[in-house]
Formats: sequence, structure tokens, C-alpha cells
Amino acid sequence: MALFLSDYLPDTDPYSLQQVVAKGLDMDSRVENRHPFQLVEEADISKILKPRATFSHKGTYGHVLLIAGAPKTMGAALIAANACLHAGAGLTTVSIPESGLTALNTRLPEVMYADRKDLQEEKNKPFQKYNSIAIGSGLGTDQVNLFSQVLKAGKPILADADALNMMAGDKSLIHKLSPHSILTPHMKEFDRLFGVHKNWWDRLQTAIIKAAEFNIVIVLKNAYTFIIDQKGIVSINNTGNPAMAQGGMGDALTGIIAAYVAQGYDAKYAAILGVYFHGKSGDELAKKKYSITATELIKQLSKVVKHHP
Repeated sequence: MALFLSDYLPDTDPYSLQQVVAKGLDMDSRVENRHPFQLVEEADISKILKPRATFSHKGTYGHVLLIAGAPKTMGAALIAANACLHAGAGLTTVSIPESGLTALNTRLPEVMYADRKDLQEEKNKPFQKYNSIAIGSGLGTDQVNLFSQVLKAGKPILADADALNMMAGDKSLIHKLSPHSILTPHMKEFDRLFGVHKNWWDRLQTAIIKAAEFNIVIVLKNAYTFIIDQKGIVSINNTGNPAMAQGGMGDALTGIIAAYVAQGYDAKYAAILGVYFHGKSGDELAKKKYSITATELIKQLSKVVKHHP
């Protein structure tokens, strides 16, 4: 039985009712005119996911920098950092206000700390040693100068939450994104950034245009999350469930995707892996739980990846 795009949208329109969704990802980039809507399946994840090599070490799996948290929203930074650890990053550094150091050292002793003042010393090239940079979780929108310094480094970044809101407030910032950066907006963040849309079909069309225009990957979060790549291909993720409808889930996803980028996956496949295993972990927990916290999901993550077929 054919799958249609309307099956994965919370509203209907004349166009999505006619758009057939292909089962499985077409990973051959040489093929022209690939199907624009593709459903991520378990077999696709098996092809993308790399086994851990016997003679590997922490340097093999990359170094993530998370720029997150404010004095009143430190939890977002801790959730993202914890998710990064459990998704397999070799090293994780978080840049938070000094007021959060006690919480960081107590809760996550494996995570290192970077002073924000040092990150803004451009002459020291503070971002060069990191394989993955994520910014925005609980950060606040008053950190435009810091965000601008990150963009000046010329490296792909993962922008979520308040980083998206800062770009919405100053549209010039999005033009400074390096190619292969990743944006992870939910619907309201997407509309603040790119304008209000009357339905999901229009929102997807804008995402396709903007991903190509800026040469980035857009992870448009909803019950079914859409990963839109630089060539306009929309990969549809069908893991996840309503039990995951709690604060902190987006911060966890940020940490997970950042960890996969650090491990050497390209932006599209890092996003696909992150979204899939984020949702799959929630699905496993929802078999026995009515609601799920982000912390519970993070603890489940590594088990789900380990036992993936």
C-alpha cells in the first residue's frame, strides 16, 4: 500500500495528499531525480551506523563543544551534555556560566568546561580543536556577541533553541552560517526564522528552499520529524511517541546529533541517526511508561544503539 506525505502531517492540503513517500533512503548521491520524500527505515540506520573499532580511543570519536545554559536555565546545558556523552562522543566540553560549575562537576564529572571569555578571544582560535560545535540550548538571546564569534570561526555548527531565536531577531546571522551546518527548529522556531506558514506543506517547501540556499541541513521537529538536506531531499523519521512530550527533549536531541557529527558522520546522516535513536529510545521506554523524561531517555539511548540490528 502506498504511503503519502499527508500520513505524516498534522494537517491536510491538496498537495501532500498526492505526494508518495518512498520506503527507505536512497543513499546513492549520484542518482539524479531521486524521490523527494523518503521514509527512514531500520535497514537504513544499519547501513549508516558504524561499528566501534577494536583499536579506537577517545580521540577517535571526536570532541564536542556545547555552548549552552544561562543562570536560570542550566538544566538545558546539562541535558545536552549528558546526551552527548551517551551518544558516544569521545570528549565533551560545555561552555556555561561559572554559576553552573558546581552542578556540572557534581552531575557530569566526565564533561569538561570552557570559559566563555576565552571563546571570545578570536586571536586564540578557540574553536579549532573541536570536531563539532552546538549552540543554543537554554543560552538566552542576549548572547549575540558570543554567537557571532562562533560564526566567525567558519566551521559548521548545530544551532538550536536560542541560537535560532537570535537568528530570527537578526536575519543577517543566518547568512553567516558555514555550509553543512544543522538547524533543529520546532514549528514555532521555524516560523519565527522563515515567516509564518498556513500549513505544513508550505513549511516543508520553505525548508527545502532554505536548506539548498544556505547549503545546510534542517531538522524540522514534530510528531514525525523531517530532515531536509542540501539537495532538497526530505527524510521522514517515524520513531518517537507522545510520551516524549516533555521539556528537555530538544536539548537531548541537540547533544545526540552533535555527538554523531563529532564521530565523523556528515550533517545529514548525523541528523538522521540522532533523530532516529532519540525517538527509538522513547519508543522502548513508552512500552512501560506513560510519560518519559529527557534524562530517562538519555539513559536508554546507548542500550538502544547497542542492540540495533
